[in-house]
Amino acid sequence: MPVATEKQIIEVEQAANNVWHNYYKNIFSPKQISYMLKKYQSREALRKQLSEGYIYYMLLADEMLAGYMCMLRTDEYVFLARLYIKAEYRRQGLAKRAIRYLDTIFSNPELGLSHINKIRLRVERENNFAINVYEHLGFRKIKSEDTDIGEGFVCKEYIMERPVRSI
Repeated sequence: MPVATEKQIIEVEQAANNVWHNYYKNIFSPKQISYMLKKYQSREALRKQLSEGYIYYMLLADEMLAGYMCMLRTDEYVFLARLYIKAEYRRQGLAKRAIRYLDTIFSNPELGLSHINKIRLRVERENNFAINVYEHLGFRKIKSEDTDIGEGFVCKEYIMERPVRSI
């Protein structure tokens, strides 16, 4: 379900806080988590991203918010900027369903987007669980980057990519 209302923005912000504080505590310091949440996943940041063309989707399971994803279409590929699933909903195939949804959108000639034939994402190099999930879904590492995100924090990431697959 696309995020379009203020209520949904608030729900995504709350889900981000849930996921980031529980999941990233072994990868980032509490200070870096707070900084990144404010910079990338606060209501203000979400509103700004939506105005810049990012599209957020709420991932539902049993009509409950189980997680969310965010994408940005470029001329060459779709950038999967976020794919986060709450702990209690992991290992239930939600990531696979989200990627299949992207495949459906970008392989459908009727939508006029079939010229976009790759999905690209960034993942922390220490995030072995996510790397394994993405590799299982057909992504491969194409390069490694260190990005200064401000306040003295650096994200050490792999850029991963996979082709859009026809469904």
